[in-house]
Amino acid sequence: MTSQEFPVTFDGVQYDLQRFLRDHPGGFNTLKHYKGKSIVSAMQKFEHSASAYHMLSDFRVDSSVRGVSANGRIITSEEQGRDVKEIAFLEELEGKLDWSKPILGQLHLVAAHYDRWVNSAVYRPCRLFASPLLEALTYTPWYLVPLVWVPVILYLGCTQFAQHVFSEDPTLRISPLQYLCHVALGMAIWSAVEYSLHRWVFHLDPGRSVALIKLHFIIHGLHHKVPFDDYRQVFPPVPAAALAYGFYLFFSCIFSYPLIKMTGGLIGYLTYDMIHCYVHRGSPKAGSYLYSMKRYHSNHHFVNHDKAFGISSKVWDLVFRTIVQVRKLNFNLQWCHDMT
Repeated sequence: MTSQEFPVTFDGVQYDLQRFLRDHPGGFNTLKHYKGKSIVSAMQKFEHSASAYHMLSDFRVDSSVRGVSANGRIITSEEQGRDVKEIAFLEELEGKLDWSKPILGQLHLVAAHYDRWVNSAVYRPCRLFASPLLEALTYTPWYLVPLVWVPVILYLGCTQFAQHVFSEDPTLRISPLQYLCHVALGMAIWSAVEYSLHRWVFHLDPGRSVALIKLHFIIHGLHHKVPFDDYRQVFPPVPAAALAYGFYLFFSCIFSYPLIKMTGGLIGYLTYDMIHCYVHRGSPKAGSYLYSMKRYHSNHHFVNHDKAFGISSKVWDLVFRTIVQVRKLNFNLQWCHDMT
């Protein structure tokens, strides 16, 4: 055993969780006591989903070890606490795909059970396109989002402030407080848009249409299938700009001072995308708002896929009754990036 290994066993089969330590939704401190030990009781105690057992096969040390089927399914005599039939089905479904090749062109193989497949996360690289150029366009480092949108927000905010607060035209002039109210309203509008997009667009059921399944997978399904991919946690700037422009055209027909409200909307969007990235990759302090939202969003990914749609806020989940109560623990979770 080396310092670069974190071996655990599951019914006599060995797995190395070293790669998963930072990403484990339940924190590093719930894993650290099991180094070199069996995790059967821990997975049952913390009520892991079928998806969690399914993903465990990505960390097995030797796929030929007795106790694991040819397609990676865990075979165990200790059936209590997990849906063995569902785990077997997920593994058989996964076995239809060749993960060394672009996944987008293979989705017809799982179309009949796409919803179950896409919500059973894996911990492995996912290539969408054969074309290196198209594939490169699917990756977005988190810092690119503020790099693009902060200057846009500053430009819009400053120019609109100058145009309206310091305007010599009394028909255009507004007070600084009115300006801030329009910005705040734009942020509130974004909050509703955030929830609506996530619930009714990103989680739209594509049925068995392969074309719709591919579209859904590109827009959001990919994120649920490989939720730990660092470069697919935020919205790429180009489609985000197209979406923002579309919303601007729509709201300019409804609201006054649309560009001021657009400034607030972009502030809300930027906050949302950074929070989303952080609740996946960050280590929020126990008791903080982001700690609560990290656990809440993990619940959406791994337990309640049809609820907990709020990322930056739970307000609209409360309004539309899609709120979930995250399990209370008698200890605090710790997501430590330094595993030495």
